[in-house]
Amino acid sequence: MAQFTGTWQIDNSTGFDDYMKAIGVPDDRRQQAMQTLGDSSKMTYKISNDGDNWTFGVTTSAGSRDIKFTLGTEIDTTTLDGRPLKALYTLDGNNLTEKQTGPDFESVNVRTVDGDTMTMVMTGNGVSCTRKYKKI
Repeated sequence: MAQFTGTWQIDNSTGFDDYMKAIGVPDDRRQQAMQTLGDSSKMTYKISNDGDNWTFGVTTSAGSRDIKFTLGTEIDTTTLDGRPLKALYTLDGNNLTEKQTGPDFESVNVRTVDGDTMTMVMTGNGVSCTRKYKKI
């Protein structure tokens, strides 16, 4: 869906540290994640698609990487802290949903767009956080 494409920069979040604890991110990696992925990090997503084929270009102060996927097809990938997982992306109405399944966690991340704001609600092992991004 066209509203997701573009470049999005982190603006603010609530409950991110609690969410990371719930999905098993170790203490030392959570501290690093807050610096590279937190509200003041200037982390960006560059989202593009060609039909059902999508690319998320993630850029942080620690580097960048592309996540490529086809809607409805499970992929093998890793968390940003390097843990292996399977991810499945689907479009449901105005929601772009990502289901992540790792060795010790499951997370459902739902992205929605309203104007120049993308909201991502991440729910892992029963704990949710909300992250908001501004289109740049």
